[in-house]
Amino acid sequence: MILAVTGVGLCSALGSCPDEVKRKMIRGDSGLRPHPSLGMLPGGDLAGWVDGVELRPWLRKRKDRKLLARAAALSLVAAGEALGVWPGDRSELGLFWGVGREPPDDGACEAALAAACEDGALNSDRLAGRGRDLYPPLLPLKTLPNLSLAHISINLGIGGENGTWAGESEAGLSAVLAGAWALLEGRVPAALVGAGDSLVDLGNARDRLRLGREGAPGEAAAALLIEPLDLAWKRAAPIICLLEPEPEGARPGEGLRGIREHHLQLGDCGAADGTLAVLLGAIQVRQGGQSLSVRRAVNEELGRGIRLRKAGAC
Repeated sequence: MILAVTGVGLCSALGSCPDEVKRKMIRGDSGLRPHPSLGMLPGGDLAGWVDGVELRPWLRKRKDRKLLARAAALSLVAAGEALGVWPGDRSELGLFWGVGREPPDDGACEAALAAACEDGALNSDRLAGRGRDLYPPLLPLKTLPNLSLAHISINLGIGGENGTWAGESEAGLSAVLAGAWALLEGRVPAALVGAGDSLVDLGNARDRLRLGREGAPGEAAAALLIEPLDLAWKRAAPIICLLEPEPEGARPGEGLRGIREHHLQLGDCGAADGTLAVLLGAIQVRQGGQSLSVRRAVNEELGRGIRLRKAGAC
């Protein structure tokens, strides 16, 4: 079976139009600029951040905006753009998403922790009493990274097979491959795959420095809608590129080895890096570039991958 990428969605420091972002990157444009929260860091205040995230078209209830962490908000916008007006049954649509690690505390639970301290040490009885009363009840809804998938599912009405992968760029690659194989094995009629992450807040930027990470932090979300090619033809969907499984024992060929090449222009986008590289690779293939292999970054020799190729080649 040959699969088609028929929708893409993007939130990045260089914009939301994938073709325009790719052109800007080829020109050498940079999305890095001073971030108002990072001026105190010794590594500088440059970051690849998205200015203005319009959630209104995608939220079922406007008041739910306060429930979305930054990565979840970026993810919802990218997922909504990629899904577009797909006409199928969303209760059967697959959803596979990559997320980052749980973000550090930004001070929201400071009062709860202060109330739980006694003589400079944490007192579990106080934490379960006064501390619990002061703990913000909505905070877990913003800090748990796998809630990005939940917010996408709820607001876009997606109810099919799903999965979340946590980590760095590997998480986004795993989500893309999982969605593709769910389609190839006939488990879903179509799959929405992607990843979103944000490292531009002070806590995450500080932790990157502690881990010895160089370069500017960033944030992004990227999504792709994948469906069988024959169904895409039947509904006259725009085809961005084709996906097909690599045969058993196939050599990786020209793969996505440089999945972090965009760091100099977009910053370190964490879990979004892998899917972002796949999306930009799909645009590159559509614009006449050579076919690309998509394999898990941890070990390219393990498992079968998929190949991106130009739609005109079918």
